[in-house]
Amino acid sequence: MDIDVTFTPADLAQQDRTGRIVVVLDVVRASTTIIQALAHGCARVLPQATVEEARSLAATLPPRERLLGGERNGQRISGFDLGNSPREYTAERVRDKTLVFTTTNGTRTLQAAQGADSILVGAFANLPAVVQKLAAAGRPVLLAAAGRLDRPVLDDVVCAGMFVQQLQERQPEGGSLSDAALLAWQVYRAYEGRLVEALRLSASGQALLRLGREYEDDLRCCAQVGVSSLIPAVNDGALLPLPPGSVPD
Repeated sequence: MDIDVTFTPADLAQQDRTGRIVVVLDVVRASTTIIQALAHGCARVLPQATVEEARSLAATLPPRERLLGGERNGQRISGFDLGNSPREYTAERVRDKTLVFTTTNGTRTLQAAQGADSILVGAFANLPAVVQKLAAAGRPVLLAAAGRLDRPVLDDVVCAGMFVQQLQERQPEGGSLSDAALLAWQVYRAYEGRLVEALRLSASGQALLRLGREYEDDLRCCAQVGVSSLIPAVNDGALLPLPPGSVPD
């Protein structure tokens, strides 16, 4: 299995994505929130790159069937139903709803991933389940970190490195790792067992903590490994749970 890593949406857009499974990683917090929403019964997530696109799309949907969610600079967008804290996306709020969702970095990365054979959403929350699917598929993998404001961030790089390590463990004969994958792997090894610390130190974590100490709970939530087996996958522009037993194309 060939494994590569990109660190920003701009980096991803320059890569050839054909023939690859792309796993979008925006650990703090879009990936974790999308997983949480779908795990709690959200019907589908419609990612949008801009606030204007999200508002326009939401206006075409029946009000009782949709929610507007997302953030800019870490904070809920004015007029939106929900922000980007995974703790907001309870079953009571999201069950059977269509979530129109836009964030500063994560949804841009999902758009930059277009053209890949399959696009999945990963985080620490569903990492073991995604690793299992990738290993079963045996296809080239591109781990696409969202970064922050077009700069790499520690939380996404550490998560990418954990993916690299676990994928390597599943292929005893070894695989082909790009220099970027090797770099992410080494960064992860430096923070192995200290994921909450890595998230606190990251630019994403620091930006959240400047908004209020209550966001510490978000960081702890985003650092939990393997709490969900749900894997969001892009299907005709929407994020839906990958069906159990299926393998990404």
